Amino acid sequence: MKVLSLLLASSPLYLANGFTIAPKTSVTTSSATKMSMTSSDDSSSRRSFITSSTASAAGIITASAFTLAGTPLPAFALADPNYKPKYDDLRAIYELAVTLDRLAEKCADPDQFEAALSGVRAFNKSPSFYPGYARNFVSKSVKANAEGDPRVGYVKTASSTISGLQGLLEGREGLTGAEASEEAVKRVKRSQQLLAKFLGESGVTDEKVVAFVAAHP
Repeated sequence: MKVLSLLLASSPLYLANGFTIAPKTSVTTSSATKMSMTSSDDSSSRRSFITSSTASAAGIITASAFTLAGTPLPAFALADPNYKPKYDDLRAIYELAVTLDRLAEKCADPDQFEAALSGVRAFNKSPSFYPGYARNFVSKSVKANAEGDPRVGYVKTASSTISGLQGLLEGREGLTGAEASEEAVKRVKRSQQLLAKFLGESGVTDEKVVAFVAAHP
């Protein structure tokens, strides 16, 4: 129980599927050491980002942007030798990876930088969520030092890269216009490749995951 308490204490309590803000949460543990999460403001936070993330051809903002309302954190438990990786346990990371295509589209057009920035700024309110999510997933099968697992490192680097887009798109890195656009798209694509490495080494064989990995070597 002491080990579990330390692991829970180190886990970021954040639920999102795109660039949403970390909600305030409460944590309870059952005898099976599962984590449950409740939030009073996650829905409003997700909605606030949805309006800046995806537009239809008619210019109408849709709710499919970078978010998946209600995606759970992977059930938190100590390493289980019989654990079989499941899609639901890494769904949020998969959805982030897929929907980064929309961010790349905005970054590719200097006229849409502000739309891209809206999402990145929201993401930066809790940039450590995805590394924590990845660590929780890995800890289900790794007995010790899940934090040091290379797969967690992929997600950390991807999250850091996404966070850094704010300074780039705001012009604080000395690049503007087409140059900033080109660099931003490169960073988004690199983030997708890193997330694909995580997914590819996750052990999950869901066809959606396999297809994404194959498309982002």
